[in-house]
Amino acid sequence: MRFNPAAFDSWLGNVGQQFLWRASYACPCVNPTSGAAKPNCPQCHGKGRIWAANPTACVAGMASQKTQREWANFGVWQSGDAVVTIPQASPMYAMGQFDRAIMVNATEVFSLVLTRGGQIEKVFLPVDTVTRLFWLDANSNIVDGSLPTVNADGTLTWAAGATQPPVGTQYTIQGTAFQEYFCFGEFPGNRNEHQGMRLPKRVVLRKFDLFGR
Repeated sequence: MRFNPAAFDSWLGNVGQQFLWRASYACPCVNPTSGAAKPNCPQCHGKGRIWAANPTACVAGMASQKTQREWANFGVWQSGDAVVTIPQASPMYAMGQFDRAIMVNATEVFSLVLTRGGQIEKVFLPVDTVTRLFWLDANSNIVDGSLPTVNADGTLTWAAGATQPPVGTQYTIQGTAFQEYFCFGEFPGNRNEHQGMRLPKRVVLRKFDLFGR
């Protein structure tokens, strides 16, 4: 029996989900002795990893619930973990540990509290839409503000004349964001038992907000 990688590619291309993949690199700030990153590093922000600036559009298949249960039996499963199958023709086939992947076909609701003009006034999520922004006035009444644009770096921009929270005020921003994952552990499976044939690769993904925990 001989497998056909092109046939796998065609099938996964039809049933797969769309992803935006970003390769991961060790940050040069990491201490080679301890493995710890500089907390104030402007590149990795203390995470020890940096990622490609421009994501690559890819397609990968979501594994069945049976496969998910098999992964859970390893004892290192976390709620939200996903197992994906990557076709050999996809750029994502080169995925390695700590690479990031945004699932373009799935969103979830977020609700964050930020401070206007604060040191860290950013939304560290791949935002799809912003649905509401509000704060409390001096009498604890709710004040709804104009919806901002979330820039690529997570900063917020309001249009000219928009109603914004006063500087120093805590406010709530709510909306939907695409689900983002990272390649957990050294778990990419090449399936190279068939004389090195480039068969689909299985990869375990974990929610990115658990990165470093």
